[in-house]
Amino acid sequence: MRSFLKPGISLTIAFILLISFTACKKQPSEPSAVIYISVTPSSLNFGYVAVNQYKDMPIVVKNQNNSTGKLTGTVNISGNGFSIQGATQFNLSPGDSIITYVRFTPTSDGAFSGALSITHNATNLSSPLTVQLLGNGDATINQIISLIQSGWQSFSNKNYDDAFTKFDQAVSLSRANSRYDSLQAEAECGRGWSRAYKREFSLARNDLLNSLAHQSVSQSVSLNSKAGIALVHHALNEFSSAIQRALEVLNANPNYVFAYDNRVYYKRLRLVLAQSYYTLGDFQSAAQQLDIIDPAGAPHSTDPAVLLRQIQDMWSRL
Repeated sequence: MRSFLKPGISLTIAFILLISFTACKKQPSEPSAVIYISVTPSSLNFGYVAVNQYKDMPIVVKNQNNSTGKLTGTVNISGNGFSIQGATQFNLSPGDSIITYVRFTPTSDGAFSGALSITHNATNLSSPLTVQLLGNGDATINQIISLIQSGWQSFSNKNYDDAFTKFDQAVSLSRANSRYDSLQAEAECGRGWSRAYKREFSLARNDLLNSLAHQSVSQSVSLNSKAGIALVHHALNEFSSAIQRALEVLNANPNYVFAYDNRVYYKRLRLVLAQSYYTLGDFQSAAQQLDIIDPAGAPHSTDPAVLLRQIQDMWSRL
């Protein structure tokens, strides 16, 4: 059959049909981004915190390295006593992370709970993610701390009876739970020093040794207890033990000063060493300690009679 369309028209229609057919074909779409979030830790337990004090703990939000898109979202918090200290929004490229901090500030004794809610666009976990928050307010710890502080204040004011009473009360309270271990160590240290100044040397020695026996004794309390024991051993004529404890303090801190009575400092400990060495017949070591205390007078004599006068003179000068 002869076509009634002219050749030019036929080509135009064919071209239009080709374009229409191509347009009708489904175009390939870009692959969706895959975003992997991780949040660590999955919960926060603040333990016991003194009432009206605070403790901060970190939360890390990360866009994992194998993600193909940005991780975005927000952080919100709920629960009495809990607050956010840091970023509340994030926009993270693959491999990036942020650290935000949760603060627990108990206002009363007892248990607290809350939640950290993290809204996000990740594809591996549902949104929002929830991090459980737990903590306990501790009013007893405030009492113990207050008694210890008051005890040291009385001690510094030379009211050793009142200092002993405050430290004794702190020791009794801190025995209630092992979480007060470090406070018990300090309270026993203070009670020991108070007893030493009341010339109850045997009881003082027991307190100071007990202070050192605690697992969580701080470095400062440890040095104060050892310095006190050195003086008590010396007063009890336990010279070898006095030497051991004095050296432990001076090796750890050659410039040691007792914060609550600055008359007790490294030179007095060295004088304890000098007299203890002298009493044990080690005149050379005794003279060496005097050389350190009084370098202008070095070398000090090792003659027993002369050395004794020099030690006695040094006691009157320090």
